[in-house]
Amino acid sequence: MSFLRHRLVRAFGLFWFLPAVMVLFSVALAQALIVLERHLGVPGSLAFVYAGGESGARSLLSAMTGMSIGVAGTLFSITIAALSSVISTMGPRLLHSFLADRGIQATLGIFLATFAFSLFSLRAVSAGTGDTIFIPHYNVSAAMIYAALCVGFLVYYINHMAQSINMTRVVNLLTGDLSRALERGTEAAEEQGDVPRAGDGFFDGAATSVFTERGGYVQQVDYPRLADIAEKHDCVVQLLVRPGNYLLTGSEIARVVYGGDVPEGITDCLLLGSSRDDSQDLEFSVNQLLEVGVRALSPGTNDPFTAMGVIDRFAESLARLENRELPRGVISRNGTLRVEFDVTTFEGLVDTMFHQLRQNATGCTAVYIRLLERLGDVAGIVTARKRLDHLRRHVDLVWDDARRTVTNAGDLEDIRLRYRRARKACARRARGADVVGD
Repeated sequence: MSFLRHRLVRAFGLFWFLPAVMVLFSVALAQALIVLERHLGVPGSLAFVYAGGESGARSLLSAMTGMSIGVAGTLFSITIAALSSVISTMGPRLLHSFLADRGIQATLGIFLATFAFSLFSLRAVSAGTGDTIFIPHYNVSAAMIYAALCVGFLVYYINHMAQSINMTRVVNLLTGDLSRALERGTEAAEEQGDVPRAGDGFFDGAATSVFTERGGYVQQVDYPRLADIAEKHDCVVQLLVRPGNYLLTGSEIARVVYGGDVPEGITDCLLLGSSRDDSQDLEFSVNQLLEVGVRALSPGTNDPFTAMGVIDRFAESLARLENRELPRGVISRNGTLRVEFDVTTFEGLVDTMFHQLRQNATGCTAVYIRLLERLGDVAGIVTARKRLDHLRRHVDLVWDDARRTVTNAGDLEDIRLRYRRARKACARRARGADVVGD
């Protein structure tokens, strides 16, 4: 059921879903108005209803049909061309944002809906004599409303796209994705029990291996279902992969220590796909934002300001996380360990966020200073000793790189000052740190 819900959510978010719904609604509306007019006629009191003749209705609906599909095709062709020229700087996430944006989907939908409504209404216009003449007055009036909506959405779309290709907006969008992913991760941790992980060597020797029959990215894992299978067969499952991993056909995905038959259905608890998904993959959300920062530091772009903005967002995400626990990687049933799996830790998140930024900031004093400042700020908030030790390790790595790559004595002294402050922040918090956390 979890996988079905995931697929439905993905389907509702597809670029064509909202336009398709709007087209179907418009066709149904066109037919309903035609039936209504055939039964009720056109009351004279409705002054807003189209009162022209057959030739005028046909010309108006024909113009609406050609205009709507023509503008939609031209507008979106130009947009795709513009996006392709900036994706090299902002990364492919910009195109994904474009395709998932409801405002953009609605803009395409209103033009396609206008085309479908006008075309469907045009077929009802009939010329002749007496009762054979039919002019869909309601439909022509509604088509004028559709035309006004098209103009409004066109103005909105131009303004929206001008803002969408702004680097700050893309960074903020990705930061929101990361914040929501971290929130989901901490909520999942709260649902876990206090059962400890199995000891070293528990899954060696007597464990039976489970292999996948096909390859692809692990998009989701149905952990509750996996725990139910383990409880039913009175066994313990060690899952060797996690969302975000790429599996080769025939890869080992789990080990099972069992008391009866080897359980079936373990491979069915993994949803594989051709791309990564952020529903359970914390590091994927980090990598999306990280890619913007790394691209900004490339020699071809040379935009340290964007990289520093990414560093600020990473530090804010860690500050919000503070000392909240991430999933421990265990699921129990009735106090008995049933599933053990690999998880993303605070230390792993910090490594993913800052290693590549530091490695690609070779000789950039501003980026080194921002890294040290933000690491020190996070150390001033975190109290878990293990997390503080890891932050101090990154502070030392930044200083080591700066000493090797920054040749200006004045710049190096500025970096040294921030380094000392960051070390003091780590040491000051460590003296009163708890032992809780990862």
